[in-house]
Amino acid sequence: MAPSRIPSNRPFFIPPLRSWGLGLILLAPPAAWGDCTTLAQDIQTAARAADLPALAGHARLIPTEPTCPDDYRAKLARVAALGYIREIQQRLTAGEPLAAQEDLLRQSVAIANTWQAQALLGDLALDRKHYEAATLAFQEALNLINDPVATPKAPPEAEIQSIFRKASECRLLAERYVAVPVNHRSGTAEGLALTAVRGWAVQRVPLPVTFESGSTAFTAKGEQAASDLADYLLKQNPPDITLVGHTDDRGSDQENRVLSKRRAEALAAYLREQGYEGRIRTEGAGESQPIELDDPDRYTEEEIWALNRRVELVRR
Repeated sequence: MAPSRIPSNRPFFIPPLRSWGLGLILLAPPAAWGDCTTLAQDIQTAARAADLPALAGHARLIPTEPTCPDDYRAKLARVAALGYIREIQQRLTAGEPLAAQEDLLRQSVAIANTWQAQALLGDLALDRKHYEAATLAFQEALNLINDPVATPKAPPEAEIQSIFRKASECRLLAERYVAVPVNHRSGTAEGLALTAVRGWAVQRVPLPVTFESGSTAFTAKGEQAASDLADYLLKQNPPDITLVGHTDDRGSDQENRVLSKRRAEALAAYLREQGYEGRIRTEGAGESQPIELDDPDRYTEEEIWALNRRVELVRR
């Protein structure tokens, strides 16, 4: 049975309103752009007062106000969108459920796509056990955090780690394989393929390379994940990687260590067959290193077993 869960409703790091708004006031256009300046002041006032109807009305003017430069429109839109997020966080802190905030979240994203909104949408999908949707939302949050234009002030490292863990957990539990997103401008893989997010170095990535029960044969999802990993390694060409196999805590410790090592070796053999020429170290940890979960109470016992049956890509 699934354990009961009370959502933590832990507030995200959202810069104080004065730190978003003051920057816009200081950057406000000169007198010739008076209408844009007025619009900026109206948006800040509505955001501070949590006056969402007024905020929505002002936000609708952002794309059409002729005196606003394009880059300034993006800043205004972000302030308006974060006004919604601030109100949502206040409601969550007051004990309202996250599900009741979905409409406000969608309205916020319609104005500007922020990492805070995507992380909350990820939490909403995770609460509903819609793991594919949650993975996509959390990966989008990571991409937005990693973009200094979209996110001028990065959240604390602990927040980034939490989002990364939840993205990893949801990808492991998703019924189908969820690929990492690719930046269409640079062609580089992002999301869970990022090696660093705003200064936080990613050292361990749980891979959704799943196996048939008691076997080293990939499941259909596991084969897709292995193929995607091979493609990533061939493009990035790191000189060496480490693969660590893990199991759940059922069975004997010795059997689990042997099986986890064999699974790591099976993945290594597949990567070599696909053409990866770097050095591959393999380790079998068995049940000795259970996955560090962001919130264990979210999951059933069966799901925690599934999360522990994994292979990790370790960057040393």
